[in-house]
Amino acid sequence: MFESPLLTLALLALLLLLCWYFIGMQYNIRRGRRALKWLEQGLPVIGEKAALNWSGISQAQIQITKAKDPFRSAQVLIQMQPREIPLWWVWQRRPPGQDTFIFRAQLRAAPRFDLVSHSPHVLADEQLKRHGSGQWMAVQGGLANAMNADIRGNISPYAVNRLIVQTTLEGMTLTRLVVHRSAPNLEVHYLLPQFHQVSPQRLFTSLHQLGDEILQV
Repeated sequence: MFESPLLTLALLALLLLLCWYFIGMQYNIRRGRRALKWLEQGLPVIGEKAALNWSGISQAQIQITKAKDPFRSAQVLIQMQPREIPLWWVWQRRPPGQDTFIFRAQLRAAPRFDLVSHSPHVLADEQLKRHGSGQWMAVQGGLANAMNADIRGNISPYAVNRLIVQTTLEGMTLTRLVVHRSAPNLEVHYLLPQFHQVSPQRLFTSLHQLGDEILQV
């Protein structure tokens, strides 16, 4: 008798969770498909052959094994917030809507430096500072997009700023730019844009030019 209201509340809560899961899952699937359809228009700039793999509901991966120079191989990740998990952004202390485009690539030659930079809108990730020779140094002074940067090896603060400017695109919010002497040599993070406002050909052309620029530093 006394358990009936509690049982009703439990069933309602379960129903709410199921509805949340279904709606969040469908939203991510549709958004992921729109992102992939948008990206496929620009992928030929990087390479002709690509393999698609969905890793669960919230991540899609495109592997380009035969990339065009200056890349040997490249990978594109679309990472979406797991909206099927109720209040996930509250637990992670992150605002909703921060789905991410990630580009990783191995260059035809190793860069002469390491660079780990991030925007003030995301937390620093010390795990990106891989083991290697030399001490990391923080870049002092203002950088484009108010980015924070640490460097190691043969690169000047001026060159760091030039790379950040090269990576900056109108309509795209740059959150990370990482360059390593070990593979993958290049990693770039953007927030997913409004697809109709950004040309995917322009995005991948900029990344292609960034690869060339890194090898010239």
